[in-house]
Amino acid sequence: MRAAVEYAGKPVGWLLWEPDGYGVQIEVDCEIPSGAPLLRCYGEIGGAPLLVGLPAPENGRLRLRRHLSKETLKVAGCTQGPPTAFYLAERPQQKENAVPQAEHPPQDTAPKISDHGKPPLRTGDAVLDALLDSGAVQAERIQEGLRLHCLFAPNRPFGLAPAFVLCRVEGDEAVLDWTKKDAASVAASDSEQNVT
Repeated sequence: MRAAVEYAGKPVGWLLWEPDGYGVQIEVDCEIPSGAPLLRCYGEIGGAPLLVGLPAPENGRLRLRRHLSKETLKVAGCTQGPPTAFYLAERPQQKENAVPQAEHPPQDTAPKISDHGKPPLRTGDAVLDALLDSGAVQAERIQEGLRLHCLFAPNRPFGLAPAFVLCRVEGDEAVLDWTKKDAASVAASDSEQNVT
């Protein structure tokens, strides 16, 4: 099935939804909206939205290719076929009559200044730094670099999802230790703001 993907109520591309024996193969191809923040692709399924994934810039377009397992679809509540609509957004759209979830309050999207008036901690990686700016992910300095962390529940989207293969779960948090060797290929500056 091929469906339109919208951003701010206007079509910006398409999504291909191809079921297989193990779940569904997904391909997304969208234009990059001018001045847009870091965007994720969501599917509208009636309840909580299905996080399709984080499209990445590729040849002037936003593209995503991934496989969602049957278990992932089941946990998300997407068992009766594909979502009814797909959209790009910084975070899932709230229904007008939905009650916001207490564990995920809205975040100020402006970059934060620390209590000591210093600029916020930076990894040097554009995606991770955008997550820090959004407030979905927090950082603290560790001896080897930075520790990034955010709330984690296995049946919900979480802030560090774009880097999930580097994460571990500790209690109710996803944790990523961004070390100097990780950052070496990203930034070669000796700045106080970047981990190098």
